[in-house]
Amino acid sequence: MAFKKSRKSTDEYKRLVRSEENRTATLLNVVVVLAIAAVAYTDWRVVANLSMGYLYVLPIALCALVNPLPITISLAVLCTFLEELFGPAPDIDLRIYRVILGLAGFLIVGFVVTRIAKQRESLAAEVRRQRDEYESDLVLASQVQRRVLPKPPIVPGLELAAGMQTARLLGGDYYDFFQIAPDIVDVVIADVSGKGAAASLLMPSLAVALRLRAGELSGPAAIIKDLDEVLQQITNPATFITIFYARFNTTLHTLEYACGGHNPPLLLCPSTGESTLLDHAGPIVGILPDAQYANTVIPIKSGDILALYTDGVTEQENGQGEQFSIDRLQRLLLSKAAEPAAAVITDITDSVSTFAGTMEQEDDLTLVIAKVL
Repeated sequence: MAFKKSRKSTDEYKRLVRSEENRTATLLNVVVVLAIAAVAYTDWRVVANLSMGYLYVLPIALCALVNPLPITISLAVLCTFLEELFGPAPDIDLRIYRVILGLAGFLIVGFVVTRIAKQRESLAAEVRRQRDEYESDLVLASQVQRRVLPKPPIVPGLELAAGMQTARLLGGDYYDFFQIAPDIVDVVIADVSGKGAAASLLMPSLAVALRLRAGELSGPAAIIKDLDEVLQQITNPATFITIFYARFNTTLHTLEYACGGHNPPLLLCPSTGESTLLDHAGPIVGILPDAQYANTVIPIKSGDILALYTDGVTEQENGQGEQFSIDRLQRLLLSKAAEPAAAVITDITDSVSTFAGTMEQEDDLTLVIAKVL
């Protein structure tokens, strides 16, 4: 089962637009028929009045909005005939004059409204063309974004896997891996505020800043602090990032981490069923001046599983308004502990999708799994 996306494909959107246009045209044509019938009936059965004929202008104008010009001309001729059939009977000379004048007036209204309708259609076509170009650019950007997502490195004593499913064509989540030494690897996950193109534009800057400084600074806290200073220089206060930065040392069997307002990862020990939230966190990155971050070092052992995730996993709702929640994620991780890390990513993504049912995917969903061998 897949998420119901908040976006629609171009072909689906076009079908919906055509269907809505056809429905509108049908309703307007029904109004045209009813309006002509009402005017004719009033002129015939209620009161025969010369001024009643002018009311035919309304259905003619409505017809010109949605129908080709020949149909509008035919309707103008019909209305002229009905006006003469049911209206007051003047002298023969006046009748000819009234027919010519009435038909000319109806035709002028039909031509003018048809011209307006064509201009409106031209504008709508231009809007659709620009929308299609924009979506094409977004699709291309989305393909590029997916291609540049990093592949997990091969590290002795550690199995890594990651996956991302965006809520829109472009995502604002980010993950990366930095091989610092043969036995040291950094794992990072981040969530840029907002969704779509605006959030995705900040991701390359985030990746470059982290990649340049990962091997130079002393640890996760120093790297996040440096990123915080960079973001405050290049973005406004409305843009911020949550981030979790972990450093694995497979020789010392330690995990050193720092957090900037991100969802606390789960560290699980499948052999005992215990799980721990790594909730020692600093402030969100990119907002507060002089924000401080601290490193936390914990031991890790063979069999441990670290699950990093964004709020698109735990905060996804189903039709009853329930969230997937950390508890469900924890139980699922424990039940899938024997599977490869990549398979765990797939299982969690499918489980969240199944849980959501027909609900739209509300936020980007990103997962990073690290299994200690």
